[in-house]
Amino acid sequence: MPSRPPSPLYPARCARTHRIADLQPGARATLAGRLIHLVADKQGYLADETGGVDICFVSPPKTARPGDIVELDGAWTPPVFSVSALRVLAPTLRHLPLPPSPRVGENLRVRARVLSTIRHTLNTAGFLEVETPLLVHCAGMEPHLTAFETACTEGGKTRRLYLPTSPEYAMKRLLAAGFERIFQISKAFRNGEVGPMHNPEFTILEWYRAYADYEAIMADAETLIHRLVCDITGGPLLHYQGRTVDVTPPWERISVREAVSRYAGVDLNPPEAFIHKARSRGHTSVHPDDPYEVAFFKVFLDAVEAHLGRTRPTFLVDYPASMAALAKRKPDCPDLAERFEIYIGGVELANAFTELNDPHEQRARLEAEAEARRAEHNPVYPIDEQFLAALEAGIPPAGGIALGVDRLVMLLTDAATIREVIAFPFPEL
Repeated sequence: MPSRPPSPLYPARCARTHRIADLQPGARATLAGRLIHLVADKQGYLADETGGVDICFVSPPKTARPGDIVELDGAWTPPVFSVSALRVLAPTLRHLPLPPSPRVGENLRVRARVLSTIRHTLNTAGFLEVETPLLVHCAGMEPHLTAFETACTEGGKTRRLYLPTSPEYAMKRLLAAGFERIFQISKAFRNGEVGPMHNPEFTILEWYRAYADYEAIMADAETLIHRLVCDITGGPLLHYQGRTVDVTPPWERISVREAVSRYAGVDLNPPEAFIHKARSRGHTSVHPDDPYEVAFFKVFLDAVEAHLGRTRPTFLVDYPASMAALAKRKPDCPDLAERFEIYIGGVELANAFTELNDPHEQRARLEAEAEARRAEHNPVYPIDEQFLAALEAGIPPAGGIALGVDRLVMLLTDAATIREVIAFPFPEL
C-alpha cells in the first residue's frame, strides 16, 4: 500500500471539552459535531449525539460548509453559542440521509433501555442468556415462512445453509442438554416479509422454561411487559396510535374460537363447514376452494385482529391443533393446542406454546408441513434431525415464547412503522 502523509483536512485529534447537552451558560467550551446549517457565513446550527445548538460566528468562517464535521471554540450565552474559532475535522464530500431524524434517534435510545431491562429482568429471574448459530442446516418447516439461503464451500464441497427464521430448534437442544431457563435476543430472518410491521431482518426475544407450560409463560410475559411499560412511560398506561392500553396484570384471555365467533360471527366448528359459514356471513375474501387455514387467516385478519388488545393486552389462546405444529395438544381437548399469541393495541407481539416434546408426533408434524410446502410450490427444507435427536434424548416438559423486539419498541414509542425503531431498516425498492 503506498504511503502518503496525513491530510490536514482529517486531523487525528479533537479537543472537544463539552457535548452540547452539557453546556453551561457563560462558560467557554470546545464543541464538536456536524454543521447542519450555515446562513450567510454568520449563523448556523451544530448537532451532536446529545442534541443541537444555534451558533453565530464572531468572524465568518473561511473553510466550513454545511455537512462538515467541525470543532468550535466559543462560549454559550443562551440560546446561542458564539464561535470564536472553527476547525474542520472531516469535510463532507457527499450528502447522505444522516443523522437519523430526532424521533428515530430517541427511539433507538428507548430500544437500548428496553434491551437492558429485558436482560436484567430475565437474569434476575434465573434465566441464562445464550447464543445459537445464525447459519443453520435446516430452516424450519412452517408453510408460510421462506428462509434466506446461502452456502458454505469447504474442501471443494458446497453445503447449503440458511439464515434462521427463529432460534427455536437450537434452544430446545439446549433444554435437552440440561439448561432449564434460557433466553436469547437475536436476529432472525424471513424472506419476503416487508411492510409497516415487517422487516426481513428483525430482532427476536425467545425464552424457555423447563418443567413449565404456556400458563407459566403467560405470567412471565405479563410481568416483563408491565415492567418495561412502567420503566419507559412512568406507569402502566401505554399510548399507541390514538389508543390507551392498560398493561396492568391480569390481562384478557380469549380463545381463538370465541374471538372468531365474537368479532367475525363465524363458528370454527366443524372445520369442514367453516368456509361455507364464513362466506354466508359476508367474508367475500374467502374462496370456496381455499384450504381451511387460508380461509381462517383471511377471516382473522379481516375481522378479528384489530379488535384484540385495544384497551388491555389480550392473550389469544388455544389454537386449532393444525395451526400449532410445535405445541402440545390440550389433554382434555386434543383438537386444540396449548398455543397463545399476545396482542397489544391490535399489534401481534408474541407467539408461545407448551412445547411439544414427543419425538414421534413432532416428526409426523414436520413431515406433514413438508408436504404442505410441496403442495403450495414452496421450497421444502431438510428436517432438522439434530432437533429430533434432542427430542429423542428427552426434553423436559417446557413452555417457550418468541417475542418481536422491534414491535415492542414500536408500541413503547408510538411508532407507526417498524422503520422508525431500526437504525438500518431494509432498503425500500
